Amino acid sequence: MSKNNYITEKSSISVSRQYFEQAQELSALNRHKDALDKYLYSLLMNKENPDAYLGLAISYKNLQNYNKAIINLKKAEKFQPSNFTVQKELALCNIIIGNFQDGLKYLINSIKIEPDNVDLQMQLALVHEMIEEEDMALMIYQKIIEKNPDYIRAYIQKATLYMYLQDYLNSVKLFRKVLQLNPEYYRACLAIAICYDKLGNSASALRYYKKYIKFSLNTENNKEILQRISLMSNRQKKANYLKIV
Repeated sequence: MSKNNYITEKSSISVSRQYFEQAQELSALNRHKDALDKYLYSLLMNKENPDAYLGLAISYKNLQNYNKAIINLKKAEKFQPSNFTVQKELALCNIIIGNFQDGLKYLINSIKIEPDNVDLQMQLALVHEMIEEEDMALMIYQKIIEKNPDYIRAYIQKATLYMYLQDYLNSVKLFRKVLQLNPEYYRACLAIAICYDKLGNSASALRYYKKYIKFSLNTENNKEILQRISLMSNRQKKANYLKIV
């Protein structure tokens, strides 16, 4: 390489870096549209900067242009195939646009890089739910619970999935565990009440409906629950009267 070419290349890299830093500042201010131009100018001067491709991709993602985000994330991946952020963003962008198989692939890559990242493990389970692979989702939630026994979100999601699958007994067990971990999570009371209601256990359903009403501020939802409590209470009174007679 001649001296002049070397100086020109060095100058281009320097200018590219200036545009990149400006883009980063704009991105930090959530001025993603303005940041796009700076990232593009940076790449025009230096097409071998994976950080600029990543920044450009995240700007596109924040502007909800997920296809262009994926294109630039793949360019960044060519330079840094083991970059956690690149793999994670590829996973999330693909999931958002419904490319669940690609999303799963990149999620697994991300988890291999950060095996203790619980949020990504939860995301993996949720994607399996989306594609109706409930057994796989349940297994992942259980693994999370075993490794992180105080991670309440895994219990809630697993209990909710059991509820969706109409496995109300297992759902009740998990929501009770949620209440042990956080007695103020009153929505677990509502879930338990509904499960008992579905199982025909009126006495237990009433008890948990009343617990939920005691703490809940959702007055619109409470109207229906109060009506249900009234109906169940009247039925119970009638049943007790018939037993006496």
